[in-house]
Amino acid sequence: MVNLLQIMRVSGMQLAFLYGMKMTRFLIPVFALSTGFGSSGCNLCGPEQHAINTSANTLTLGGEFGTRQIQFVNIHLTQPPATADDMDFLFNTLEGSTSGDGIALTFSGTDAITQEIVTLTLALPVALREGDDYPIGTTFNINVGSTDPAMWGAHDLSQSNKAEAAFVIATYSFPPPVYTTTYRAVASSGLVHVTDRSNGRVQLQLALSFVDASGKTRTVTGNVQASSEKSNATCS
Repeated sequence: MVNLLQIMRVSGMQLAFLYGMKMTRFLIPVFALSTGFGSSGCNLCGPEQHAINTSANTLTLGGEFGTRQIQFVNIHLTQPPATADDMDFLFNTLEGSTSGDGIALTFSGTDAITQEIVTLTLALPVALREGDDYPIGTTFNINVGSTDPAMWGAHDLSQSNKAEAAFVIATYSFPPPVYTTTYRAVASSGLVHVTDRSNGRVQLQLALSFVDASGKTRTVTGNVQASSEKSNATCS
């Protein structure tokens, strides 16, 4: 009887030991797999994300009415609405690349009095060296309220040492969203001065003058900047 009990105890211990060994062999690969995914973080979630920011420290609109502040000048451009090619060109140029001819950047805010949307697009030589002065040459057109490719990305300059500009003032109503142009420049002059340049950032001093088809003049003066932004893709 003792021998039988001893045999049962030993058999039970052996079974428990064997079961424990099997569970251990099962758990070790699972643990390794889970820690493998955890240590990799978001490496499998997608490529680095890029964006472009444009803003103003001070920006003033002038005309027969005197001068008024342009408020809320702050654009955060992502992809979309920007195309992959435009985003790559903008990001790389602000990071220091000098490949290409010109770069188009857009600054937009509201007239502090009329609440009209004031939009300025500058096409600048890609060099963007600190201390450079770029006189305004050609005036071009943009369509506000749309993803106009002329507002962002690569731009073929008429003269490699001169900037180009587009300037539009429009009212905005909603719903539906409708932009109605009240001023569109057909000629421009003035100077863009690069006050600061570092990898991922450029700061510009503006002294610009515009004329529309009816002969009305508007001026834009102040200090604006553009910068690149990068972030890791977010895991869902």
